[in-house]
Amino acid sequence: MHKRAFWVGLLLICQIVFVFPLWTPSALALTEEQKLFSEAWRIVSQAYVDESFNDQDWWMVRQKALEKRLDNREATYAAIEKMLGSLDDPFTRLLKPNQYRSLKVNTSGELSGVGLQIALDAETGELEVIAPIAGSPAEKAGIQPRDRILEIDGILTSELSLDEAASRMRGAKGTTVTLKIQAKEGEARSIELVRDRIALNPV
Repeated sequence: MHKRAFWVGLLLICQIVFVFPLWTPSALALTEEQKLFSEAWRIVSQAYVDESFNDQDWWMVRQKALEKRLDNREATYAAIEKMLGSLDDPFTRLLKPNQYRSLKVNTSGELSGVGLQIALDAETGELEVIAPIAGSPAEKAGIQPRDRILEIDGILTSELSLDEAASRMRGAKGTTVTLKIQAKEGEARSIELVRDRIALNPV
């Protein structure tokens, strides 16, 4: 009887030992989209200055997001944008590859313009200010992060691509450009800016 009980116990142990390794990798394996999301989460986790992450459990934010299906790149971008949005921080934003390439073009070296870093809002498609460059005409005019740019010299920005909008704000030093700006909560106003040389320090 004791011998039989021993063999039954040994069999159960062997089943646990051999079955568990087979189960673990598939349960822990991440898809390419989940890996991309996790990398974005990791970067924020290591570099974000607010250790409370806007008073939320940052690990649980990751876990809940990974419980949902990320079937394609756009779904992953949407999940990352939702995660970053929970921080309620205008300086922590996702730039998709085309937006990042445009930002590099507009924020490297030295150029003449108004000194705005811009992007298209992921939800509304509206042209939005990421941040004015320090000492630029835009900063001196009081333009703030998340302000919307409705028009550039009377042309609706809804009819322009990101590159076209950036190009229209660049120009020779001393020339002017008029932007129609609307704050997140406020009325639209027109601001005439005099373009200047913008020295940039890419990081």
